[in-house]
Amino acid sequence: MSNEKKVLVSIYCKIFNNSFSDEMLNRNATGKEIFDFLMKDAGLSIDENGELIPGDCNLWYLGCTDKFGVLRYKDHTFFWDFGESSFAIVEAFITLIYIDRVFSQEQYQALMEKSKEGILFDNMYDIPKYLKVKMEGKPWAKAKEAREFRLKAKRFAVRVNDHLQREDILFVDPGLRW
Repeated sequence: MSNEKKVLVSIYCKIFNNSFSDEMLNRNATGKEIFDFLMKDAGLSIDENGELIPGDCNLWYLGCTDKFGVLRYKDHTFFWDFGESSFAIVEAFITLIYIDRVFSQEQYQALMEKSKEGILFDNMYDIPKYLKVKMEGKPWAKAKEAREFRLKAKRFAVRVNDHLQREDILFVDPGLRW
């Protein structure tokens, strides 16, 4: 049994059809468990032949999903909506955990390096292309779409919201008590 300190975290984002692991949703975890989860392959990158491409770590999806997500550590909560994900949010979350000495310096540096690598493509739909180029040893050039995909996601969310308002659809928080 390890004496390593456990902390409460929630790490989740919406990708594809709920494909992101909920393993770290409202969980007491050690720094090693959090580190391993962030660095672990999500197993979601597939090439044009349907073959799995290894190397698509969970951290990358948190930083560049076009949908919503949450990172919570103790009483600090980072939440983003459609098109608002960013590696800056992920890095702030990682830094808070490091400041409390839950991550070692080596873990912190590895996570920050992986985040900086994610900034290179900055679009979850480009992860398979990036990994393929990386395996081939070729240089990566950020696609034009990477710069625009968050804007497209925000526009879509606004259109859906506008439509629902025109239809007089009201969403009520189920925790709301009258």
